[in-house]
Amino acid sequence: MKKTLVSLMLGFTLSAVTHAETWKFASEEAKNDVQDIYAQKFAEVIKKESKGDIKVRIYYYGQLGTENDIVELASNGTIQFVSVGAGHIGSYVPEIQAVSLPYILNADEKAVHEVLTSSKSIYSGLSPKFEAVNLKLLSMMSEGDMVWGSNKPIHKPEDFNNHKIRTFTSAIPTETYKAFGATPTPLSWGEVYGSLQLGTIDGMVNPIYFIYNAKWHEVQDYLIFPGQQPYISTVSANNKWFNKLSSEKQAMVTKAITAADKAAFEYQVRINSENMVKITEERPDLKVITLTEEERGRFIELSKSLHNTYLDLVANAYPESEQAAARQGAQEIINNLEQEVQTAAKNLE
Repeated sequence: MKKTLVSLMLGFTLSAVTHAETWKFASEEAKNDVQDIYAQKFAEVIKKESKGDIKVRIYYYGQLGTENDIVELASNGTIQFVSVGAGHIGSYVPEIQAVSLPYILNADEKAVHEVLTSSKSIYSGLSPKFEAVNLKLLSMMSEGDMVWGSNKPIHKPEDFNNHKIRTFTSAIPTETYKAFGATPTPLSWGEVYGSLQLGTIDGMVNPIYFIYNAKWHEVQDYLIFPGQQPYISTVSANNKWFNKLSSEKQAMVTKAITAADKAAFEYQVRINSENMVKITEERPDLKVITLTEEERGRFIELSKSLHNTYLDLVANAYPESEQAAARQGAQEIINNLEQEVQTAAKNLE
């Protein structure tokens, strides 16, 4: 009898193991960063909705390679989910880099969040382009306003002369700071502290929460709020894998994404505010500058040239026979995004 019970128990255990699933979710950030909060909430909801039958394993910065590496892993099906900045998806779907253009998404945070999670021009217009590279865009999030770090005050484009600023490796951020008069210097974030300390670079640009976590405020004398744009990250799944899921599991993913959207947004608002307080307490000598409307106006004017940069970038990703249509489609994305932001901001008034 005892042997029979043991056999039955072993059978149940093996059955549970057989039916258990593990979904892999890779992020470009570290623990307690905004993308981690997103992934943790996503994993929590999936575990609850599946009654523990599905586990989401989260991989952090560097564990599976670079940002571009983890996008490739999601595209080829090695992992199921990936979270990276919009610029890193841009090499796969160049149209998505519209959200990286300065002063496009510079409205109230709630309005931006509304657009990022429900934009028809993004989720409907770009779906086929994501599917063409075997990705499914599930959501986008703001991680807070981008802030310039510097060792000198910056109020106007001329102040960027001879200023080496660390940027992301994608085209739009690089061209943005060229247009502003700076010398963009793409670096992995792990190299930034030492480079600022040694003077290899003069400044950087990132949300406040990230600046504090990376301790970059220790090696900068100024933080400048240009009202330019938030840092936008994306969450995508392997498209073929997602389409093969049962309707019940797809519904789980949708529910988990909605919960994670809310959790990450609330977290970034809180953590950016809290970390700004910590920065001023730890560095009372650090000077904080907020550009005036007139000062922002000069940068906004320079930003207009970047629309053509974006249109060229998109068009050049296609065969010559398709470039005119691609350029027109990219222009429509800009127009629609601007309209969606205006509508969302007006609805909050």
